Amino acid sequence: MGTLLAAHRDRAGVLIRGVRMDNPAAPTPIDHDILRTLSDERALSLCVVLVESAAAHRGWEWTGGRLLADLGRRSLPWTPADVDLLFTLARGATHQTVITVLKAAAGAAESLDPADRAGLVAHFREALRQVEADSYDPSQRGRVALRLRALIESAVPAAPGRVRVGVIHVEDGWSQVAVERLLAVTVDTDAVSDLLDHAGRIPPGPRPSRSWLKRAGDLLAGRRGVVALVRELLELAHTCEPAELDYWGVTYRARVGPSSADLVRGLLWSAQVTGEQWLPSLVLALAESRPEPRVLNTCYAVLGRSGTQAVGVLMRLQRATRDRGDLAQIAKALDEAADRAGISRSELTEQTISDAGLDERRERRMAGGAVTGILALDDLAKVSAAWEYGGTRTARPPEHADPELVKALKHDAAELRKLVTAERDRLEDLLVEEREWPLETWRQRYADHPVTGSLALRLLWTVIDLDRAVTALPAADGRFTLVTGETIVPGPQARVRVWHPVAADPEEVRLWRAYILAHEVAQPFKQAFREVYLLTPAEEETGVYSNRFAAHVLRYQQTYALMKERRWATNYLGGWDGGYDGEAKRDFPAQGLRAAFYHQQAGDEGGGHEVMFCTTDQVRFQRSCGRQWETVSLAEVPPVVFSEAMRDVDLFIGVASIATDPTWADRGTDRRFAYWQGVAFGDLTPGGQVRRQVIEHLLPKLKIRDRARLAGHYLVVEGRKRTYRIHVGSGNILMSPNDQYLCIVPARGTKKVTGVRFVPFEGDEMLAVVLSKAFLLADDHRITDPSILRQIG
Repeated sequence: MGTLLAAHRDRAGVLIRGVRMDNPAAPTPIDHDILRTLSDERALSLCVVLVESAAAHRGWEWTGGRLLADLGRRSLPWTPADVDLLFTLARGATHQTVITVLKAAAGAAESLDPADRAGLVAHFREALRQVEADSYDPSQRGRVALRLRALIESAVPAAPGRVRVGVIHVEDGWSQVAVERLLAVTVDTDAVSDLLDHAGRIPPGPRPSRSWLKRAGDLLAGRRGVVALVRELLELAHTCEPAELDYWGVTYRARVGPSSADLVRGLLWSAQVTGEQWLPSLVLALAESRPEPRVLNTCYAVLGRSGTQAVGVLMRLQRATRDRGDLAQIAKALDEAADRAGISRSELTEQTISDAGLDERRERRMAGGAVTGILALDDLAKVSAAWEYGGTRTARPPEHADPELVKALKHDAAELRKLVTAERDRLEDLLVEEREWPLETWRQRYADHPVTGSLALRLLWTVIDLDRAVTALPAADGRFTLVTGETIVPGPQARVRVWHPVAADPEEVRLWRAYILAHEVAQPFKQAFREVYLLTPAEEETGVYSNRFAAHVLRYQQTYALMKERRWATNYLGGWDGGYDGEAKRDFPAQGLRAAFYHQQAGDEGGGHEVMFCTTDQVRFQRSCGRQWETVSLAEVPPVVFSEAMRDVDLFIGVASIATDPTWADRGTDRRFAYWQGVAFGDLTPGGQVRRQVIEHLLPKLKIRDRARLAGHYLVVEGRKRTYRIHVGSGNILMSPNDQYLCIVPARGTKKVTGVRFVPFEGDEMLAVVLSKAFLLADDHRITDPSILRQIG
């Protein structure tokens, strides 16, 4: 033992990036980042030296425990002799350090093959007696004792009817309950043990090899009892109580931690191989519990190979996250499912859209005794829940309604709202995909679908019938209405694609906008009124980049949130590793293109590592070339891709620019005040121009029509006390006669305005802000807010 210990001391005592282990008995604390750079051999020796120091309690510091925990998470090349040394050293540990030392020793023993543990059983039993006799830290003591018992079970040939649980590293919440459950198994114990051994040896990466999958299938073939046990273990992975873990110096609670991730992954893939019908719903619950990242990625991958019945689960998970990494894994899983089905991801998705159980009237009835709950979706895609009993219908459930029925209806209503939102986003994405459908296929998947139809029937579509292509608004009866009011019924050979104004004649766009306003068609998103961005002479000159939206100052936290919402992947500025420069990227997979929007930190006003403001820079486009992305000329970018990417960037500026901050006027000495003043009352962006056109149509129908008018970039409102000019682009206000600034901070999340019955599209929050301020100031004699009165007075 002395010779082996001396060798480990020598290896750990060499220079490690300027940190010297001169005294093995009192190791110098090492930065956790350095541990990641150590070779496996040196890390193993350092672990032995730390155990020696901890056992002797010489120069031991609180960082030693964390260093041992961090080293223990690496797959180090332990030998039986090394493990023998660790347990020998542990015998001299004091009650303050015995748990720390034995956790390290048990972790090393768990890395050995069961056959190599056979000679260490005496150590395991002695350590177990040591733990059970100690009274220090009872919660940790119980976990270590469980691990030691599992090691004994794995090293000693299992008695008949006993499962070998040594493959489980007992640390997190799942491993504790899993070991207890497995030790109670009395049937097919050898088969369970073999499966655990195989599952624990799953290769890295979200998808295992074919040979691994074949072996898992062979182990489960014909063993329904073992399959049922796998299901039970996977259920425990999201229902058990979390346990406290310490990982790289960070304490947190987890059901499935890093040490159990591979075994849970192996069990997931084992269940997938057998094609269990219960797997998609179980994986959904597990994924929603946010397990360890490797397990979460495996959840997505398993669903991708579980057939079309799992696509709906993937789409639900897709709706629930804006995390770019999760979205990338979900997209990969959907692509895999589409490849297996022999169709595109977009087509697979639209074929598996849930109808939420709605009938042709877009209703679903749920009976519970004499009470019936009714889930409904109207023509404007608004979800409602109603109750029918005693021949009457009410919005509230009666007192005697079954509580479980009430709960179920509320849950289903919430899920339907999420589904409608996801469908709205998917339909908007179709604007870029430029797909076409045979008429009958389009009717089945869009017009006649109980959920999608509530959105699709309010959009414009291009109908190609023989040699004629027209833009029309569909109806539920199969007819299409042209902008002239004429109706047509396309022939069975017709094809349909979604209409985008970038490819339309400006006069056609003008006519459709007038039609939608006149007939009060509330589109689910901006389509007819969609801003169009075409290549400018300046951009033709620069060639590969656009400076159209450069040099703006944005509120960074709001910008970052908008980027995630619009699915632009970007690094987070500031922090420990976010950097100074940002690059936000949005993929256009149908065209194999990517847009890149560059931005930088604008200063350190927030203090610490939080970035408050960023400045905008170039927009570029790149083409996918294998795993590389190459910059392309702007002239090569399809107009619809260019327009949609530039529209998003303009949205970031229109929403998050400091020019929309009404309180910025108080910063007259701020170095960015000139920018605020120039943009807050400057020319209208394309979005502002659309907003002005909508206000122009709405004004004659508003109760303030006699006190409001449009003048240039402003909505002018005549109050009793003063005249106000509200900038249509930024919502900022100037008062006559001296253009004095009026600061009114809108309520957070302002989206609807009392007194406005109809708007032609959803999603323009600034339109609601401008109109809300107009209604308020038209009756300025009724204002009671002291801060506003003080400014007006």
